[in-house]
Amino acid sequence: MSKIAEEFASFGTFLRECRAEVGKITWPGRRQLVESVWVVGALIVALSLFVLASDRILAWVVTALTRLGA
Repeated sequence: MSKIAEEFASFGTFLRECRAEVGKITWPGRRQLVESVWVVGALIVALSLFVLASDRILAWVVTALTRLGA
């Protein structure tokens, strides 16, 4: 068997195995999906506020330190 034929054969095997694995997936229900979206949204907002507060505090510290040197 040529190298190209072997590659196509292994690719076909790969696709069949992928299809079999996709058949095993259990998708979340609507309620679980909505709850997960709310949790992720809340975490994004909390992290954004933390980064904003950290940025403001560090900017204030750097400004205060540069004023001392001037």
